[in-house]
Amino acid sequence: MRYGPSFRVLALLAAVTLLGACAKEAAEMPDSAAAAAAAAPPPPDAFTLVSKDGSWSGEITPSGITYSPKGKETLSFEYKAPTLNGAISDYESLMTAKDTIRIAISLAMTSCTDAAGGTYTHMAQVWLTGRQGGRDLNTQTQGCANKK
Repeated sequence: MRYGPSFRVLALLAAVTLLGACAKEAAEMPDSAAAAAAAAPPPPDAFTLVSKDGSWSGEITPSGITYSPKGKETLSFEYKAPTLNGAISDYESLMTAKDTIRIAISLAMTSCTDAAGGTYTHMAQVWLTGRQGGRDLNTQTQGCANKK
């Protein structure tokens, strides 16, 4: 059996239509990796920090990290998103204004009680290293934190 030229044209037209429909459907379906990358990240957490013995306080917010030792100058650091390791968030920043000071804060999602009996949702470990005003700042201290 022989088919005429009109049948071949119709077969070609049907094949092109089918391929076009498949391509359009594939283009409309979002790639899961692209969709995940396009999704907005969650807003950063903010915390209020206190030492267990009342010797310092601080804050972690998207606008910066502050560390305020009792009776001394408050130190301000640039905010950097934490490194997450399970239930532990590690914040680290470097201040290079007048002096070079590094702060590292680890927040563990476990309850904490300060010396005054206050209860908090996170345990905090704070390390300060560097020099300020000619004196060495090499301290490690424990504290507690709550989400703001």
